[in-house]
Formats: sequence, C-alpha cells, structure tokens
Amino acid sequence: MVEDSLGVDIFSDVTPVVFVLSDARGETAASVVEAAADQFSDKVVTIKQLGNVKSVDMVRTYLDSNITADVPLAVFHTIVDRNLRRDIRRELDSRGIPSIDLLGPAITVISTLTGEEPHYEVGRRSDNEAQVG
Repeated sequence: MVEDSLGVDIFSDVTPVVFVLSDARGETAASVVEAAADQFSDKVVTIKQLGNVKSVDMVRTYLDSNITADVPLAVFHTIVDRNLRRDIRRELDSRGIPSIDLLGPAITVISTLTGEEPHYEVGRRSDNEAQVG
C-alpha cells in the first residue's frame, strides 16, 4: 500500500482522471493516452476528452465542471496555437494540475531539423506518414 505523509492510502478505490484537450478533434492525444494506459491494468484511469478548444476560458469552465475533489488528475494536450498552449499551461500550473504538452515540443524539434517555420494551423494534414522498416 502506498501512503502519503499522513499515512493515508493515496491509491484507494478512486480512479484517476486524465483529461485530453485539443484545439482539433483530440484523437491524437487520446490515442497517446490510451496507448500509455494500455500498459497498466484495465480501467486504471478514466479518460475524458475535450476537442475544439478555442480559449483558456473554455478549459477553465470544462475543468470546473469536471473536476471532483480528491480524484487525482492530469491533462494531456495537443494545442497548436502557441499563445493558447502557453495560457492553458499557466492555468494548469496555477491549479497544480500535472500536464503533458504532446505537440509543442515535437513541432519545435521538427522546425529545428528542417529550418522551416510551422504553419500553426489547427487540424492541418499533409502527406507526412511513418514508413515501416
């Protein structure tokens, strides 16, 4: 049994929640969270998805209505807009919510590799597919 500093079981019968936020559909982030959760027992986390995020106020409202006291939570997000991503990160940090930016660092690395500036267009798709082998 894992206990906190007060001797309370911090992994009791509560199922943690992972919120998936995206300024598009959210399928990419949800797939990553599902792949990570698959490495654990069934129903180890509850995954809640919010797509088409347009503002930090939208995220605040969503979190305020979906957070339950004493339920551990985290946020995974794929937000293309740099300013919105920054504002969401600040909001999550101010609430003490752990979060993972799944898209920002990848965009930065590819920009560094190619010398190209990203388009920063939500939902943009091109012919970039992984090759097997």
